[in-house]
Amino acid sequence: MRKGLGLLLGVSLALLLVALGVYPAAAQESALRVYYAGPPGAVRTALSLAGVELVDQAAQADVLFLNGTIPDPVALAAQAQSGRGLVLILGPEVTAEQVGTLLGRPVALAARADALSLDRAESADLLATEVDWRGAPQVRERAILTGAGLEALVVGYESGEIVLGRGQAGWGTVLVFTPFLGPAADVAGEVRQANPQIQEWAYFNYLIYHLTMRAAGRSVLSFADYPAAPVPHAAERTVLFAILGAMLVTAAVAFVLVRRYSRAHPEALDAVVADREKYTRREAGTGWEEVGFHRPLGGFLLALMFGLVLFVPLIVYQNFILPNFILPSAQAQGLWGRVTQFFQVAWWFFDMGTSAAFIKYLSEHRVDDPRRGLLYGQLFVWWQALSGAVQVALLVALVSTVLPRSAYAIYAWSIVIHTFIQIPGFYQVFRHALTGLQRFDYAQVLDLALSVFLPILVQPVVVGLMYAWGQAHPEIGGAMGGLYGLGIAAYLAEALTFVLGLFLYRRLGYGVRVLFLAHFDRQVIWNSFRFGVFEMLGSVAWTLGQAAEIWITQVRLINYAEIWGNWVIAQNFIFAFQVLQTLYSNIMPAISEAISHGRQVLSQYYTVQGYRYGGLISAFIGAVLLAVADRFILGTLEPEFQRAAIYAIPLIIWGAVQYPSWVGDNVQLAANKPYLKAALVFGEQVIRVVLAWLLLAQFQINALIIAYFVGLLTKDIVAYFVNHRTCFPQRFYFWQSLGAPLLAGAAHYGVVRGLGTLFWQGDQVTSLLLFLFGILLSFPLFAFFYGLFGGWDDGTLEELRQAVDLSGFMRPLAWVFYKSTALGARLSPLHGRFPIDIRPAALEEARALTAEKVQL
Repeated sequence: MRKGLGLLLGVSLALLLVALGVYPAAAQESALRVYYAGPPGAVRTALSLAGVELVDQAAQADVLFLNGTIPDPVALAAQAQSGRGLVLILGPEVTAEQVGTLLGRPVALAARADALSLDRAESADLLATEVDWRGAPQVRERAILTGAGLEALVVGYESGEIVLGRGQAGWGTVLVFTPFLGPAADVAGEVRQANPQIQEWAYFNYLIYHLTMRAAGRSVLSFADYPAAPVPHAAERTVLFAILGAMLVTAAVAFVLVRRYSRAHPEALDAVVADREKYTRREAGTGWEEVGFHRPLGGFLLALMFGLVLFVPLIVYQNFILPNFILPSAQAQGLWGRVTQFFQVAWWFFDMGTSAAFIKYLSEHRVDDPRRGLLYGQLFVWWQALSGAVQVALLVALVSTVLPRSAYAIYAWSIVIHTFIQIPGFYQVFRHALTGLQRFDYAQVLDLALSVFLPILVQPVVVGLMYAWGQAHPEIGGAMGGLYGLGIAAYLAEALTFVLGLFLYRRLGYGVRVLFLAHFDRQVIWNSFRFGVFEMLGSVAWTLGQAAEIWITQVRLINYAEIWGNWVIAQNFIFAFQVLQTLYSNIMPAISEAISHGRQVLSQYYTVQGYRYGGLISAFIGAVLLAVADRFILGTLEPEFQRAAIYAIPLIIWGAVQYPSWVGDNVQLAANKPYLKAALVFGEQVIRVVLAWLLLAQFQINALIIAYFVGLLTKDIVAYFVNHRTCFPQRFYFWQSLGAPLLAGAAHYGVVRGLGTLFWQGDQVTSLLLFLFGILLSFPLFAFFYGLFGGWDDGTLEELRQAVDLSGFMRPLAWVFYKSTALGARLSPLHGRFPIDIRPAALEEARALTAEKVQL
């Protein structure tokens, strides 16, 4: 079995490396003779990739290619008049008189350096349609050319000026590109490369080839067929298809061998624990084996406190180091963002909820039949391995054949690379297993490693090397090389998370081998997919709602681009509330464990605490953001983003009332009613989309705010009563979940806002310091206020202290939080006035459930 699994992993890694090592060969056509005048650089390199023959004399050439210089306008004009093709790229040294002489008519030139987006003109010319101009980077240094009598092929989106035009000079074809592609002086007089972004564009080499061939009157290959285009070509497709075939066979053979071994050795399923001494010392003898809310809370405290600590270095890395020193290409990062956004939906769909089912049923069966729970882990592993092989085969075949002939051609290799992250597809198995076993500290470490630690460690090395590799292979280019590096780095982060998870899982004494066997039966398969499909549909419904929102705003929102830019800036702040998802992801298996064994009061207590901590943390984040977000925007961003400061206020309030919806989702999953989550998420999205469609024309961007609030609040309320009726009775303690948080938030807002008024100067430095103080340093103050306004009773405060002990390496900061709020509680006249009265009964059920747990 180990040999089969090792073969699967080895072949999977080989598939990735072989796929990444394939890149297009240089073009072979060499009959066309080109006279090139201009500096060395990307243009000359692109001509060499096009396979043309460069000649020293204009009279020997079929095409005259002038990049930023016209050495002898009269002589070159005579050559163009005689029928030779002419490609002219303007430059800072080119004069209107030179261009006029060359084109045989007076023209005017006006230098510009402001940012300009590109769009194709209303032309059926291949130069306008074969290249995806709407995806082109902005250009800056250029000349506005008028009077040349050119047909516009590409224009400036904002100004309508000609960027690429076509005309005639005598018998010859003339193509003029107005952005500069050589050295240019900036405002300070320093000479640098003009428009480097477009010279790193994946279509740039093809553009130079296309211009040259069209000027000569030759037939032009499509982008997909051009040998130097960074897309899979015939040879690469052959290699990929061979790899895919081997991959499918390997996965199938591995499963057959493992399945046969598992059936022959049913006793292998007993090896839940591999090292009894480690298990007794690090698991059985700790608070993690005791049922109760302290377990999900301990994992959440680790994630919350580490998120506060990591905020500064993460922002510095993402917004400064990565874009300036590792991958200085906005287009590459933009392309990667779109690829990962698409595949987030794809992986949700292909996962079919098997990961969520693994967590849910492992926690449910841990009490009385842990071996049964592990069967869902085995199913997850082999579903990912087998279906992943099929997914990769289908997607790679589709992407490598269809995508290169579409407007998304330049995505082809990055999608192929990212698709291989599904080989073998089960790298998250230990994170899911630890979550199901409710070792939330280790599970949170793996989650943080995948999303934060490992990218910061891996990306600088891999992306840096791939960027250098791309620069050394001009048919790829640095930007595309860096883009491929992001895909490889993502794969390595997944693989290293698997290795770290393997270490942590073994450290607790659990047996690893049993997770990769295949003892699962038809009932396990039925249960897993019956649960998982509905869980997946809920995620997909949310994503489809976001897509519909984008489409509606594009159709009905005036000044869409600028307003949406402000809207996105404002939306970025509400992602801070996502930290609560960690708590609710932890609560789901805890409720599943309780409710499946008839502990209704304990299940009810988990939801009570979910509402309570949701209100507490949302009030803290909301108060801080309302106090500093608008000043941060006004002080750090350009004037065109000032509307984001206005949009941020209602969006932050909206973010603060999301937590009841998340509680409801996880109650439905834990109660084995995932169809309720899918239905309610779908209903929320329908409300949002319909209201946005009806109101946008009248209220513009305010319509989205209305739609957001109506949709979310409807779901919050409906979910509560639906869960109360169909899952188990719900309880909401007003003072702990709403009253005390609102009072603490108001006081906290007043202090932070007041301090900001004293030292905020409206500049970047004081705006950043204010933001850092609000997020990183003020949480003990809020904790104190929550205790002062009577948010605790003795029992729940002791529970917090117990959770602090389980918060791992973040225990010191969690202890500061506990001590601050305990001080407020000790001084509060309201302390203990609003107890959670179901807690004693819930604790009794927790102790009974702990006593029922079988020994592993």
